[in-house]
Amino acid sequence: MFRYFVLENKTEEELFFCSVCVCSRLFSSVAGALYEHKLDEPVLSGPSVALEGSVEEFYCEIPGNLTSLAVLYELYVESNPGKMIAEYSSLSGQIATFNVLIKTQHDGRLVCKASEHNNTDIQSPLSQGLDLKVIVPVKDVRIVSHPASNNVWEGQTLTLQCKKSKGTYVSYEWLRKEIPVETPYNRTDDTLIIHRLSVQNTGDYMCVASNRFNDTMTFDSRSDVISVKVKEYVSKPEISLEVEKLEDAGVRAVVTCRSSKGSPINTFRLLNDTDVIEEKTTNRTSAIFHVPVELDRITGRVRCNASNEGNWVLSEPVNLTVESVGGAVMVRPVTHTGRDFQVVGLVLLCKVERGTFPHYRWFLNGSRLQGRGAFYALAWSDDSVLSLSVGPDSAGLYHCEASDRFDNRTSIRSAQMLINEEVVNSVSPVAVLVVLSCFALLNVAVMSCCVYGVVLRRRYSGKYLPIEHRRKMEISVKHEGEEEDDNYPFEEMSEGYEEDVVLADRMSDSAEEEDESVDETLLYEDAVSK
Repeated sequence: MFRYFVLENKTEEELFFCSVCVCSRLFSSVAGALYEHKLDEPVLSGPSVALEGSVEEFYCEIPGNLTSLAVLYELYVESNPGKMIAEYSSLSGQIATFNVLIKTQHDGRLVCKASEHNNTDIQSPLSQGLDLKVIVPVKDVRIVSHPASNNVWEGQTLTLQCKKSKGTYVSYEWLRKEIPVETPYNRTDDTLIIHRLSVQNTGDYMCVASNRFNDTMTFDSRSDVISVKVKEYVSKPEISLEVEKLEDAGVRAVVTCRSSKGSPINTFRLLNDTDVIEEKTTNRTSAIFHVPVELDRITGRVRCNASNEGNWVLSEPVNLTVESVGGAVMVRPVTHTGRDFQVVGLVLLCKVERGTFPHYRWFLNGSRLQGRGAFYALAWSDDSVLSLSVGPDSAGLYHCEASDRFDNRTSIRSAQMLINEEVVNSVSPVAVLVVLSCFALLNVAVMSCCVYGVVLRRRYSGKYLPIEHRRKMEISVKHEGEEEDDNYPFEEMSEGYEEDVVLADRMSDSAEEEDESVDETLLYEDAVSK
C-alpha cells in the first residue's frame, strides 16, 4: 500500500530520504509477490484409528523443502479450524512431528497448515485431510422403553433404546431370554422397534453394546434386564349353562362366561337383551353368574359382555329356558361287523323326546352299568351312548332311563332290548323279503328281454331273406367265371332282378312300419351278414 507524502518545504536531504523509503517499499512488495508461491502443499501422515487417552505421533512435511527455510507447522481438526491441536517449528527442513494426547474431540478429519516464520505475506497452504477414528470404550449401558414395558398391549409398537454414558463406533446386540431376538434390526443403531406386539414378544430383554480397537481389543457393556409383558385384549366370550337344584325345591341357572384370553383386569356383564343383569370384575378370564329360573317356562336369551383396557366384545346369545325331561325314551342300536359279516360290537344310543339337561343311566338285566366294564363303556357327558362287545358276557336285556341332570328323583324308562350273539347275527324277515323281491324282479326283467329278442328276430328274418338269397347267387356266379360270355347277360339280369326285389321290399317296409327305427334295421342286417 503506497502512501502519499507532501514534498513542499522539504530540504534536499529530506527529499533523498523519502525517495529511498519509497524504493524500498516497492522492492519489498515485488519480492513478496514473487515469493508467495514458494511453499508447496504439505503432506500429513499418521494413524487412522486411535484409542482415547493414548499418545499418537503425526507427521507433516513439505516435499522438497529447502533446509534454509524456516516453516511453522500447525495441526487442526478440519471442523474446528479455530482451535489448534499441536504445532512444530522446522528451522532447517526437518519433518514436523506432533505428539498428541488423543481426546474425543480429535475424532474427525485432521489437516496440517504450513507457513513461513515471521512472514505473513506468504500464503499458508493446507494438507489433504487425514481421517481419524477415536475409539472410546463403551460403558454404562441401560435400556429405555417407550411406552413403559409393563404397560404394552398386543398390536402396539414397542421401542427399546440402548443408551450409553460413553462409547464411540458401537455395535448393538439385543437378547431375549439370553437368545438373540428374531426381529430384524440395525446393529449400528441403538434402537430396537417391535411392531404389532403379540404374546410371543413377552420376555426379559437385554442390550449388549460393544466396540473394538484394531481388532486386538474389544470393549462391551451389558445392560440390566428389562421385562416386557405384552397384555392381551379379552377375546369373545362363550357361555356355558348348568342348572342347580335349590333346597327350597326351586332351581337356578349357573351361567359361566369364559374367554380364551384376556389380561387382567377383566369385566364381565350378563345381559338380558340390553339390560345388565349382573356385573363382575375379576383377574381371571371367566366369571360365574347365578340366575333364578322356573322349569318349563320361557325365560328368554342372555348374552355375556367382556371388556378390558377399552376393548369390548359380546358373546352369542344362549336360551335360558330350562325344560324338564319328558316324553318317550328310545334306544337305537348301531352294529359293527367283523370277519364273515359277523356282528362283533354294538353301540346303543339313548334319546329322550324332550329335556334341556337330560342324563341317562343304563341297565343290564336290571343291574346298573357305570363307567367302564369288561365288555362295555359309557360315552359322552350325559352317558347317552353305551358301547359293548357282543359275547356271552354281554348277553341279556338292556334298557336306559332318562332323568334331569339336576334332579334324578324321577326318571323315564325305555323299552327292553334283547341282545345276544344269535339275535344280532340273525337275518331279519324284512331283509329276507327285500332280497327275494329284488331277485324276483331281476328274473322278470331277464325273461322280458329274452321274449322281446325272439319276437324281434322273427319279424326281421322274413324281411331281409332276399338279401341273403342275392349273396348266395353272387357266390355261384363266381364259381362259373369260366363261362363269362354266356353268363354275362344272365348276371346283368340277375343283378337287375335283385335290385328290383330289394327296392320293392324296402318300399313295403316303409309303408307297413313307418315307426320302425333305421338303426335297428342296420343292426339286424349286420347280424344276418355275420
